[in-house]
Amino acid sequence: MNKKPKLYFKFYQLLKFFYRAIRNFEKQYKYNLGKEILNLTWKCLDLIIEINALPNEKKLSKIKELGVRFDELKIRLRMAQELKQISENQFSHIQSEYIKEIGKMIGGWINWAS
Repeated sequence: MNKKPKLYFKFYQLLKFFYRAIRNFEKQYKYNLGKEILNLTWKCLDLIIEINALPNEKKLSKIKELGVRFDELKIRLRMAQELKQISENQFSHIQSEYIKEIGKMIGGWINWAS
């Protein structure tokens, strides 16, 4: 049985989705906006691993940092969609399958740690 939390797997799945989507970005966006999206998603995954390794009383500040990185990621996704690097259908899929649920999980984690 796998012990990694559901939040970790949501980000992991999202990262795989981004690797597939970003290879179709126009060259002028692929190596800056696309790379930032990937880097922020990796940072979120790394933060989840770090948070899980901390004692409970030290988790809150890192969970809040995860929330900030996630907000930064959402802004870049919106930009990619507005620049037509991510289609409306892809953006809707990302929103419904990942963004809403990840946001709820991070919010729940913040409430738990507070």
